[in-house]
Amino acid sequence: MDKDSKNLDQRLNELRSNIDKIDSKILDLINHRLDLGKEIGQIKKKNKADVLDSSREKQVIEKILKNNKGPAEEQLLKYIFNVIMTATKDIQKKQIVSFLGPEAGCPHIASLNFFKHSGRFVEQSNIYEVFRSTNRNESRFGVVPIENSIQGSVNHTLDLLTEFDLIICGEHYEPVSFDLVSLTGEKEDIKTIYSNPLATSQCKTWKNNNFPDVDLVEINNTSKAAEIVLKTKNSAMIANSQAAHIYSLQLVEKAIEDYPGNIDRFLIIGKDAPLKTNNDKTSIIFSTSHLPGALFKALEPINKSGLNMLKLESRPTKHENWSYYFFMDIKGHIKDKIIDQTIENMRKTTLSLKILGSYPVFTKENN
Repeated sequence: MDKDSKNLDQRLNELRSNIDKIDSKILDLINHRLDLGKEIGQIKKKNKADVLDSSREKQVIEKILKNNKGPAEEQLLKYIFNVIMTATKDIQKKQIVSFLGPEAGCPHIASLNFFKHSGRFVEQSNIYEVFRSTNRNESRFGVVPIENSIQGSVNHTLDLLTEFDLIICGEHYEPVSFDLVSLTGEKEDIKTIYSNPLATSQCKTWKNNNFPDVDLVEINNTSKAAEIVLKTKNSAMIANSQAAHIYSLQLVEKAIEDYPGNIDRFLIIGKDAPLKTNNDKTSIIFSTSHLPGALFKALEPINKSGLNMLKLESRPTKHENWSYYFFMDIKGHIKDKIIDQTIENMRKTTLSLKILGSYPVFTKENN
């Protein structure tokens, strides 16, 4: 080895040693921050204050970005400190989050992204179990699908919102994207592809165009498919875009879905009402008498107030033939005087009305 190579190796070792020291300091500082957060949580508990404080979190991020001298990019810093702040909230009030399985499915990914990977995430076999576990305080929050940009609303979730005494605490939009992943990451190795039926239906054209002669085996359990792929280098699986990270697999091809731009909307359900952010929406459910003009009368206060109605959808009540519930999203927070007065005016013309919750509008900047 010549002198220049020895000098480079020596410098490389020095740099790695410095990084190890910095990592150790970062670890100590993170733990110190969490300890401080725990103490703040104890003070909040004594004062009966809410753990969630979106305005404080926004101030923290703005201050960090203002003081940033680079080379760290804004998106990286937002991600890192959002994860740390979510972990701090978790240590103040431990959160268990129920989601509709399977692991690495879109509801799981949405849960991880909304809660910044902080908390204990519990897989449930169906949407009803997500509601039930949250209602019984087995989980602090539940994450349930509410609509898809192509296929429309998830009717079962709409029905369960009428049956359980839970509120909507938030919403999250998750792009529906699938990757092909394997043990080696090499296309030439693949002899069999595993996929759940949903992924199969959304990636069928891509598979036929790129791997027409490769066997496709459908399997409902994503975790079981991952176990198989991890053991055999000649197999691959079609899975959600974060599956490679979750199962320690290698990416073969990214974004293989036939319909790019498809998005799932999820609701976060629970019993803790979030603070007002000045960029909120309020969801309600109401029913009207089965008479001509009844729906028009119920909606008249919305029209008079000039409020922005974001969504209106009907579902059968199941208690009486041709009787319907109406689900509505309105721009604004229940603590806004105009929202409160408008909803109270609606009560006068409806058979029943329930406020499902006021919560922050989803934005990419906050997620």
